[in-house]
Amino acid sequence: MSLRDLNRHTRRRLHRHAWLLTLWCVSIGLATSWLLLHAFAVRSPAVRYAISAIAMYSLGLVVGARVWLVHFSRLVRGKATDLGTATPGDIAVFDSAEREQKRRDASGEGHFGWKNLLGHSLDLLNFDEAAALLIIPALVIAFVGGLLAAGVVPALLLDGLAGLLAEVAVQFVFGAYIARRVIRPKAHGEAFLSIVGRTWLAGVVFFVASAGAGWLLMQMNPGGASIADLFR
Repeated sequence: MSLRDLNRHTRRRLHRHAWLLTLWCVSIGLATSWLLLHAFAVRSPAVRYAISAIAMYSLGLVVGARVWLVHFSRLVRGKATDLGTATPGDIAVFDSAEREQKRRDASGEGHFGWKNLLGHSLDLLNFDEAAALLIIPALVIAFVGGLLAAGVVPALLLDGLAGLLAEVAVQFVFGAYIARRVIRPKAHGEAFLSIVGRTWLAGVVFFVASAGAGWLLMQMNPGGASIADLFR
């Protein structure tokens, strides 16, 4: 159950929503780090980044996805003719696009593939698509400005988040498919446990990576409180 199970209109909508949820997660991380440094005088990057990672995961991802579910359910009821599950034609288009992307990846066409590089790393770690969504932001607090200025789009993060939203939508809005039978959507009250169940491992990895990034920064610049201190 993933983006493949939803029609083209719904897939495009979920990618836009994934952008918004990504921005929300990043904003939570930046705001948490700033408040810890300037309001609570927490100068240790390792501590600050670790707490920011917890805030990004809990408030940004889990709570954000739960609030999104309520909004998306209302949206589907209002646009039932546009948003819904995939037809055979939608699945064919999706599979064709996936094959074309794999062909391009294999031939090395296009620009440098961040998605490719990190995707192979995740395969080695045996993470699923949803688990990918928190690997990239491990250094987002420090480098998001530079990435945006360089035009580097965190494609893996966005695709992983869109995949998570698709799984939640299928499970709690449209209903699951098992052996050609449609099972009624689950109650929204179960959403928190489902979201955490899909992402807790990524959350742990993100926490460790963020704390590690902060520790590395402390080793590079003892006494410094942020990346900016490296250039002062």
